[in-house]
Amino acid sequence: MAVKTIPNLNRKNDPGGRFSSALRHGWRRHRLAYGMLLPAVLAIVVVLLIPMLWAVRVSFHRYDSSTLSLPIWDAPFVAMENYVRSLQSMNLDFMNSMQVTISFVIITLIASVVLGLGAALVGNSRFRGQTVFRGIMLIPFILPGVVSLTTFRFMLLSDGIINKILLLLGIIQEPIFWLAGANSFWAIIIGGVWTRFPLFFLTFLAALQAIPVDLFEAAEMDGASEWDKFRFITVPYLRGIGTILILMTVLWAYNNYMIPFVMLGGGYYQVPPPAALLSVDILKISFANLEFSYGAAQSIIMTILALIFVVIYLAWTQPQEIEGAVQSESRTHSFLRFLILCGITLMSLAGLGVILGDYLLKIGGVLFSVVFLIFAIRLALALGERVVVRVLKYLGMGFSLLLVLFPVYWLVTCSLKGESEIRQATWFPITLEWGNYVKVWDQAPLGQFFLNSILVSTAAMLLSVFCATLAGYAFSRFRFPGRDAFGFGVLVAQAFPHVLFLLPYFLIFSFLQRTPLFRDVLGIKFIGQDVYWGNILLLILTYTAFVLPFTLWLMRGFTDSIPRDLEESAEVDGASRIQALWRIILPIALPGIATVAILAFNLGWNEVLFSSVLTNPATRTLALGIQDYRTDLDVLWSLTMAAGVLISAPVVVFFTALQRYMVSGLTAGAVKG
Repeated sequence: MAVKTIPNLNRKNDPGGRFSSALRHGWRRHRLAYGMLLPAVLAIVVVLLIPMLWAVRVSFHRYDSSTLSLPIWDAPFVAMENYVRSLQSMNLDFMNSMQVTISFVIITLIASVVLGLGAALVGNSRFRGQTVFRGIMLIPFILPGVVSLTTFRFMLLSDGIINKILLLLGIIQEPIFWLAGANSFWAIIIGGVWTRFPLFFLTFLAALQAIPVDLFEAAEMDGASEWDKFRFITVPYLRGIGTILILMTVLWAYNNYMIPFVMLGGGYYQVPPPAALLSVDILKISFANLEFSYGAAQSIIMTILALIFVVIYLAWTQPQEIEGAVQSESRTHSFLRFLILCGITLMSLAGLGVILGDYLLKIGGVLFSVVFLIFAIRLALALGERVVVRVLKYLGMGFSLLLVLFPVYWLVTCSLKGESEIRQATWFPITLEWGNYVKVWDQAPLGQFFLNSILVSTAAMLLSVFCATLAGYAFSRFRFPGRDAFGFGVLVAQAFPHVLFLLPYFLIFSFLQRTPLFRDVLGIKFIGQDVYWGNILLLILTYTAFVLPFTLWLMRGFTDSIPRDLEESAEVDGASRIQALWRIILPIALPGIATVAILAFNLGWNEVLFSSVLTNPATRTLALGIQDYRTDLDVLWSLTMAAGVLISAPVVVFFTALQRYMVSGLTAGAVKG
């Protein structure tokens, strides 16, 4: 007789059991995707999320010079006191830093877009030497930022070459002090634009090359002018990648600290108020005044403002297909949308006017110059289109080459001058001082700095390539629960100012090395005067975490550009997902991997903030070492320039070896966006 099984009726009323069953089913179904994401998730959680939460905790306590010796959980709890103090001080230093930061973001963005787009239009046209021109435009992208910024600092001295040129042209009657006072704001603008516009050039060039030629040919048959083709064909195709690039540039400029840090004296404590960005001001509060909790509160406020911008920006710039942009819509809907847009624009302008004060005039001057330039170009095109296009192309080519090559020429020639000659701003070296390249090794332990930078940058590069390749593939090929949330979290992670994590790193790793596990069992110390390998490990983890969000998005974009049919064909032939990834995707993805590699290496090679606080004399990196060529009275500029050339050499060699892959990787990732 068959035994009838009685079902477990209680199972239907067991939500915990259903949840655990669904969780197990989801894990089995998507375990490959989650496994590929695991290294990136661990890196972001351990090195970004936990320190961020630690910073939030610090901001609610009094942690300053009087309580510095206490563990954070024993520091007095002050609730919202630090936030209230930050808001109350907005009419003082905080408001000044906010004005400087917003103005820096807007002006740098406008200038970078204009210069990058102009150079891309020139680079996309046909002329002899086109490949050479494109390669030269990448020099600011390749050159280590600390080297280019130090070069501009030297050029902008009161007796530097910039003032000499302006005096010769009769533009000024006496030298301008670019690195002090109100003019220091324009000094950091120059540094920001020169280091950023090549990225716009490269991505816009990639987008221009992706525009179907048939569209331009059809427009010419219909009698469209060059201006009409630019307005109705080129601009819509640039809008998608431009939207992403503008967001990244705004976040980069908003969180920037390296430009004033390097250009205006080699430290955050020497930055004048007109150039004091928010990150620099928070550094002063936290590490010069030892008001760590107050600085943490201002970092959180800075992060919240950045997140608000990201949410609003993404809400208003949802990506649309080119074909969808020309679809008709009802007049009522169009009119309401126009009214809402006008209202938000007017409120934003009014708010910016109140916040920016006198800086609004500087932004207005830059905008007026751009509008005047566009109007002049359009008017000239109406007078004689073919001739004007040719003249504009060669003028743009000459200006772009001068903008890029002159600072590089000045760096190299000044590295070969004697110290007595270098301040005379002569155009050519009277005698070639090749011995400068030997002296730099004696003036400072440059060999040790080289070793430290190579160890840290190479390890961070390898970890970033590994994590970004796996995570980028998982994002591109799988649809799994939590995918969109984690993707948005990776994007938002780039909105966090790096200064927010500096204090938590210092506190967390100082605490860990005092615990019995690290002190007695493992014998590892991370911070201290006699610490080497632990300190190097700390820098590797730090650099990897901060480069990972950007490289992950880049690898995802590049993997999206690889047809799925290749993997499906391999799976039909019996290959597993892992085998298809290893044998099919990775060989094709070499350009993207090379791009991630050189970007990660370059970012580690350039980093100055964390290495300035977390390292000791034995673990200092080259980005800090270039600041060591000074006496009590002055900087030894001939040795500084020689050190800059030597510091740039490994990156240039690395880029030269990978440039064939990198350029195609950047363009493919950029076009896919």
